[in-house]
Amino acid sequence: MLNETTKTRIEHAIDTRSVGFGVWLVRRTRGRATRLWHRRVIVLTTTGRRSGRPRTVLVQVFRDGPDLFVVAANSGLANHPGWYFNLLAHPHVVGEVDGVRHRLVAELVPEEERDRRWREVVLRTAPDYAKYERRLGKVPPMFRLVPDAGGEA
Repeated sequence: MLNETTKTRIEHAIDTRSVGFGVWLVRRTRGRATRLWHRRVIVLTTTGRRSGRPRTVLVQVFRDGPDLFVVAANSGLANHPGWYFNLLAHPHVVGEVDGVRHRLVAELVPEEERDRRWREVVLRTAPDYAKYERRLGKVPPMFRLVPDAGGEA
């Protein structure tokens, strides 16, 4: 039986190595492929905080009314994913949801609101995310993605 640390590392390795295929699949199907697992994802293109180059990742997105949220869970590893630091350094991003590109601005959700959204939105939509809180010993950081003045990209 694998311990929790080993499971986390395996899950993270699979996630990071399958990003290219996942982005291709989501773009090709305009997001429909992920609905088989009852998930909504965003193809998120950030600006690298050190390189300044575009960085594209596939992240589960949570919708609460008009608001979109992404969680920097990083499979429950203690360190944050690279895109977390990119969003802090360069909050203007491009997000593709259901085949539509949007210019967005990422806002780090304050702790009190984050904890509420975690319970009311994230865990209700994806109860398996509770494992990330358990692995980390806390609720992972969360960003709200709001429309940029530019609108569709």
